[in-house]
Amino acid sequence: MKNKMTFSLVALSGVLIAGCGDSAKPTTPAPSGSTPPPAATEDIKKAATEVAKEVTTEAKKQVTEAATEVKKQATETVAAVQKQATAAYQNFSSQITSSLQSSSDSLLKNISTDLGARVAKLGDSLQANETVKAQLNSAMESLLGKKDSEAVGTFGKLTESKLTPEQTTLAKEVYNAAAALVTQRNFSSLDGMNTEVGSLVNSVWKGNYTEALPPLQKIWTKATLTESQKNLLGTTFDKVAPGWRDSAAKLQQGTDLLKKFTK
Repeated sequence: MKNKMTFSLVALSGVLIAGCGDSAKPTTPAPSGSTPPPAATEDIKKAATEVAKEVTTEAKKQVTEAATEVKKQATETVAAVQKQATAAYQNFSSQITSSLQSSSDSLLKNISTDLGARVAKLGDSLQANETVKAQLNSAMESLLGKKDSEAVGTFGKLTESKLTPEQTTLAKEVYNAAAALVTQRNFSSLDGMNTEVGSLVNSVWKGNYTEALPPLQKIWTKATLTESQKNLLGTTFDKVAPGWRDSAAKLQQGTDLLKKFTK
């Protein structure tokens, strides 16, 4: 019995000694380079942030410079186109004025000079309105080609276009001057109608179509007119004085009736 107890104590002591020996073994260190030190990680993040910031700043700078250059080129292009358009209108104005300088009709000369100035002013104001600029060019070409009905009709369309209030006023002034010019050019030689034609032309030039009605109606009913002259009067005045022909006819009927009673 004593021997068995001695053996157990010896075995237990061996286990305890072995356990103590295991705990005393040194710990194997982790392989170097697997995880950077905390200080190194912060430095890398900071450097990356700085690089990203510099790249972003440079990109923004390049975009801004490119946009500025595009805007500059666009502005220069618009200015060049506007300059060409202005030169074209001035050329039209010079042509219409010079084409009538040899005329002995001083009123026609004055109207042509006024029309040229008004066309140039309207043309300058149109800028990027290509549709109206094309109409204005077409009207002037027709006028230079002595296609007066066509010219007046096109000038009339200008006043109906989508324009600013200032441009609309200019377009009406151009129409008035053009209407006065074609009226003087086509009717100044009517026999016995010098007074009426002069009154009509000056009233139209001022844009006073109420004042223009009496001489217009008298010319329509009293003068011997060609079909071309009748068409021109219709094109010129139907838009601005609707119903004038009916009024002229009634006026003529009243005059004829009055003559019958006075015979």
